[in-house]
Amino acid sequence: MIPDSRSWIEEEHDYRDKRAIRSTAMKKRFIVFCCITVICMFVLMSCTTTTLKSVWKDKNYQGKPNNIIIIMVTKSPITRELVEGMFVAGLDARGNNATASYRIIPLDQLPDRDIVESRIRGIGADAVLVSRLVDRKKMETYTPSVTYGFIPDFYYDWWGYYDYVMVTPGYTDETQVLIAEINMYDIETEKLIWSARSETEVTEGDQQLIKTFVKVMIHKLASEGIIR
Repeated sequence: MIPDSRSWIEEEHDYRDKRAIRSTAMKKRFIVFCCITVICMFVLMSCTTTTLKSVWKDKNYQGKPNNIIIIMVTKSPITRELVEGMFVAGLDARGNNATASYRIIPLDQLPDRDIVESRIRGIGADAVLVSRLVDRKKMETYTPSVTYGFIPDFYYDWWGYYDYVMVTPGYTDETQVLIAEINMYDIETEKLIWSARSETEVTEGDQQLIKTFVKVMIHKLASEGIIR
């Protein structure tokens, strides 16, 4: 008995159509997967992180300062204004009274102790928060090679499989880390109230880096009851 040639041809066409549909669907899934992966990589790369490495608090200190003056020790007037300004904004937002030192003490007068003390007492400050960059270092991170992709339901042929699989070679990424410290002193006793040292990965511009650093520090000061 001779098989129905038209039926055989129709079945072959159906098979090819189904294969094409599966292939298109797999390609779409693969494209979506790649897009999500790339987006996640950019999100992770764009996040500046500040990590507290050490924190010290005077357990005998009681109460909260009424007027904090912020001093950023740096030779750059731009960096000084950014850091001090963001600290003032962050502290004010939590109900604390704070003053940026650049508004009352010019950069070239910061080394003069008598001038600094006179200006601080002149505004009625009872605490001073001093921030400075201690060091910077480079940190290398190796990311091993990764194979990712969607395995098709059927291994049609070598090139069909190759279309769905991508191999990313390993690479070494170098990140710059800034080490900073903050000390808060009581003006009246001239004693240290609180101290912390942190590390911040440099992955974005100065403003975002400083914003992240300041946010972490203010949150820690508040959680320890030093400020509101």
